[in-house]
This record gives sequence, C-alpha cells and structure tokens, in this order.
Amino acid sequence: MSDTEKVWKEVKVNPSKTSAIASSLPSASKIAQILVARGIDTVEKAKEFIYGGVEYLHNPFLFPDMLKAVERLRKALEQKEVILVYGDRDVDGVSSVNIIVDTVRKLGGTIEWYVPADEGYGLNKDVISKYASEKVKILITVDCGISSNKEVDYAQTLGIDVILTDHHEPPCESCPNAYAIINPKTINSNYPFKHIAGCVVALKLAQALVLSFSKEYNKNIILYYAKQNGENFSGRCLSLKNGLEIKKSDFKSIYEAKSDLRAAFKIYVNSSELKDFLIKKDALLGDKVTVIGIAAENIDELKKAYIEKISNEKILKTFYEENLDLCALGTIADSMPLSDENRIIVKEGLRVIKDNPHARPGLGLLLGDAFASKEIENITAKLVSWNITPVINSSGRMHKGKLSVELLMTKDVSKAKELYQEIIKLNENRRYIQSENIKQFKHLLKEQCNPESDKVLIVKASNLDHGVTGIVASQMVKTYAKPVFLFISDGKEATGAVRSVEGFDVVAALESVKDILIKYGGHSQAAGFTLEDSKSDEFIKRICEYADKNLKETPFLNTILIESELKISDITVSYYKQVEMMQPFGIGNLCPVFCIKKATPTEISVFGNRGEYLKFKISQKGSRNATAVFWGNSKLAKFVQSEILLDIAFNIDLTGRRDNKTAQLYVLDIKPSY
Repeated sequence: MSDTEKVWKEVKVNPSKTSAIASSLPSASKIAQILVARGIDTVEKAKEFIYGGVEYLHNPFLFPDMLKAVERLRKALEQKEVILVYGDRDVDGVSSVNIIVDTVRKLGGTIEWYVPADEGYGLNKDVISKYASEKVKILITVDCGISSNKEVDYAQTLGIDVILTDHHEPPCESCPNAYAIINPKTINSNYPFKHIAGCVVALKLAQALVLSFSKEYNKNIILYYAKQNGENFSGRCLSLKNGLEIKKSDFKSIYEAKSDLRAAFKIYVNSSELKDFLIKKDALLGDKVTVIGIAAENIDELKKAYIEKISNEKILKTFYEENLDLCALGTIADSMPLSDENRIIVKEGLRVIKDNPHARPGLGLLLGDAFASKEIENITAKLVSWNITPVINSSGRMHKGKLSVELLMTKDVSKAKELYQEIIKLNENRRYIQSENIKQFKHLLKEQCNPESDKVLIVKASNLDHGVTGIVASQMVKTYAKPVFLFISDGKEATGAVRSVEGFDVVAALESVKDILIKYGGHSQAAGFTLEDSKSDEFIKRICEYADKNLKETPFLNTILIESELKISDITVSYYKQVEMMQPFGIGNLCPVFCIKKATPTEISVFGNRGEYLKFKISQKGSRNATAVFWGNSKLAKFVQSEILLDIAFNIDLTGRRDNKTAQLYVLDIKPSY
C-alpha cells in the first residue's frame, strides 16, 4: 500500500436532487451527483454552473466608491490629465496594469505605468515624487495600496488623487485616505464575492469606465413587468441606475406608474402587446422614452434577460474579449478559488486564449512552449499554473517586473521575441536561486527551529536574494504542514514572506506585531513584511507567542473525498466529456474524485525514464478492461500483484492521439478490497 495511509470519505447526497438535475439536464446527467455534492443542488444552479457566461458576473457599480472613481477618471480624460497606474510585479499585478493601461488608452487618455523593481512591494514615496514632477494628477493602484496609508497621504500633498484598487486585507485600524477605494474586503463594501484577485478588481474599474460611455450610463432604466387586466395593466416596476436597483413598486393600473414611466430613459417590458400599448399612449410617455420588449414570465426573469441583453451588447463583448485572458492569468496565478465569478472569468478567459492564442504575441510565445507536444484545445487552469504563470512571475522575482508588463502589452512580434528571450533567461536564473535558497533555508531551519514541536517555523537568513522567498516558503509549508515565516536581512532591514495552513490567518498574526513592522500586507494564507533587522528577535518571539494562543493543533489527515462510485462500464470518453463540463479545475473547484471497488488487476508493468510509473489493467466480474496509471508509485507494483481485488480512488483522464482517444484512470490511491 501507499507510504501514507489516506482516509477515504465518501460523499452522500440527496437522490431526489440528483434525479431532478439529471432529468432536466440530460447533457449533465452523469455528473448530477457530483454537482449536488458540491452544493449545486438545483436545476437553476446547475445551468448557471455549466452554461453560465459573463452575464453572471457581478455589477462593478456594487463597489461603494466605483461611481466616484469613474467620474474622476472621466474628468481626467476630458481635461487630458496624466494618469499613473502603479501595480505589483507578480502576474496578478502585471495583468492588472495591462487591463487599466489598455482601457484608458483606447478611451483616448494619457497614462503611464510602473511596477516595483528593487524597492519592494507597495507604494514608494520616491516613485510617487518622480511622477508628480511629470505632472501626474491621478494615481491608480492595482493589486496593492490598501496598507499604504503614509504613501497615499504623501501623494495627496503633491496634488495627486489616488484611486486605490486592491484585494488584500485592509489594515485593522483604518484604510488609506484615498480619493476612492475599490476593494471587496473593506468594511463598507457590499460586493457579493470577496475572493477575487487584484486583476478582477482592476477589470471592474475598467468595465465601469467603459460602461460610462454607453447611452444608459447614470440614466433611469425601468423594468416593467405587467399583466393585462381588462383594458389596463397591473404588476411590478423596478427602477435601475447603472444596473443597480434604486426603487421597487407594485401597481394596480398603468396610471399608478405614470410618473415613474415618464421619468425613465428606457423601459424594458415583458410583452410586445404591452410595448405597443405604451408606445401608442403618447399622452402617458411622450416621445422621449424608448420602450423595449423582452419575453419574460416574472420580474426576476425580466431582470435576468435585461442583464443578459446588456452583457451581449458590442461595447461589453469587445471589452471582455480584450481583457478576460489577462484576468484568467492573474486569477490562476494568485490561487483564487474557482467559484462564483472567478470560475466564469477563468473559463471565459481560457476560451479567449484558445480562440486567439496569438492576439498577444508574448502570450503566444509562452503558449508555444507550453503546448510544444500538446493540443491548444486542452488548455487548462492547471497547465497555465504550471507552465505559464511561473515564467511571467520570474521577471518580477528577479526585480525586472516591467519586462513581463511589456511582454503582455506589446503587439510587435519582434519586440515580444526579444522580451521573451530575456524573461526565459531570468526564469533560468530564478530556478537556480530558488534551488540555492531552499538549501540555505533548510539548513538554517535545522539550526533555528524544531520542525516536530514548533507550531510555526520562523527562519532568518542573511544576504540572499529575496525574490523567491515566497516560493520557498510555499514548498516548506507542503513539507511540514505548518505556517512558515522566512525573512532575509541585509544588516539594516529584513524582508520576508509568510505562507500558511488553513485556520491560521497570517495577516492577523502580522497585525499583532505591526508596531515593530515597517510595512506588511497580503491575504490570510500568504503575506509579506519588512522590519528593522534589530527587531528580528522580538518579531520571532512575539509571533511564536501569537501562534501558541491562536493556532489550534489538528491532526494532519491526508483525506480523499470520494464524490461518486463508478463501474468499469462508466469509464468512457462520453463520461469524461461530461466531467470536462465542470472545468476549469483548481482551488474551490477540484477535479472530481471517483472510486471503483472490487476491481481485478492484471497486466501490471512499470514505465518512465527511471521506471517510476505504475500501469495496470482492471476489470470487474468479466467486464472489459480499463487502464489505470499511478504516477510516481511504481514501487507498489508488488502490492498490486499480490492482491486479488482492489478499491481504487482516481480522476478520469484521456489518453491516446486526437482521433483515437480512450478514457483511463489517473490513480490517486489504492487499497485492498475487504
């Protein structure tokens, strides 16, 4: 058996909910049980999950300061003011910078951009001062700024209005005194989904700015659902502005709604008969209001149809096609959960990349490497995470993040090739430095920590490159299943990265020692910090004390969640295609795990350059054979040979060439059947 005993937990679901989805959505009948197990337990939820597109994205004007930010940017465009976008140097920040810069330029604005080089994460006063001397009047932060109180105040003293867009945790005492703050995690934010990347926040600002040039911007739009009652109409009236509901009222006759109707810019109604009636009643509406008919059975359906109509208008469709690829990259790179609108953004963004992989020459070059021996149709979040985002990230880790901004921004193929070659060299250097830093930190870990008994692992090094500290910390978390704080001192200051485990909020931990930090910020599971080197010992002592009080010790169980039990006859290309409808897979939407019980193994072999992979056939009571592959577990060949019957936990996968593919088991664990 496997070295580490894994705990299998089989999910139980409500059969009636499964049946309802399977009967209503035949194309998803085979995955209905998995959908229900994941809380997608109604037909409507299943339709949205499988088929939902950009019409399900949340309204950008739900952010409290969005209208204020848009009005300030429109003024800047009209008066030809210089705008600066200041971003982080990782993939999320690089994507965010590109989204804002491209949008503003297409609207005719004058815009500059900056990402940090050696000065570290977040806003920097010297950089702000430099751009103030170049007549910048608006500073838009992307993927940073929520902890930069002093820097924002400084910008304002120089006559710069700061529009702060970020997704990191706000400081507990107060947010910066910016002109506008767009962050789903601020106390006053009613934005319905908090777990979006910085590039999504940037996308929302850019989208709202684009929408401000549509005819319906800031106008009173009425959704008017009514039923005929003799010669009159009664029903419900919704007043919207920028897609947000501002008034709801019921009426018993059309004349009760007269004042609302006359105040409208457009009226969307639920029947052509009602549309004709309103248009003919000149005395009721006058000739200034446009009436549009949309078939709908109730007011909610009318609202949904209206949103879908707006989402499909050219101005928004073009905007999404030009930006969702970047948004997908940033969301995947920042390990955001692939649920709610993140799932739509990544799904649609990957489609944009697949449909036109060379729209951005730099991204096309990255895809060329990633798909050297693969099909572009198979682009997945996993492939992007493993093969593309690390390369884009490498320039920032090596203090040259501007190269990745330019790589994604340029439309010049020759320039893209030059930038690409430079970034590839930086990535090779990054790998070497990462390898060396891992060796150093592992050595120091043994000297400074007790991995068995310490609740958190805190390691201090000197004179190492800190560009890869976050990667090293992530790898150590996987090894030790404990929060890891790594920091590097130059003799005066120490800069660090921290990565955590579920249940321990590292931003809260850093908040507890903020009085000795120069700056800090991040998410509950990943953050960065800077402090004076002289305060390193105090930092270590206080973080350990905080962990003793706040980190609950729980046994680390390697649990496999089984979502459906299958038979050999289910392992088909047809079944795989239904599972594929659940893509993209990642955090928050993991690839489904199945099990087969009492399978007979045959034709056992090992393969790979070093014979490291195990391959075998399985059958059940005379059924056809199915192929099973257990990557990196060839040492279990003797165990498989010794067993008469096996229980197997697996993902379903495809193998073979394009025109001759078959389904196989990608094995996660095996146990003897009892």
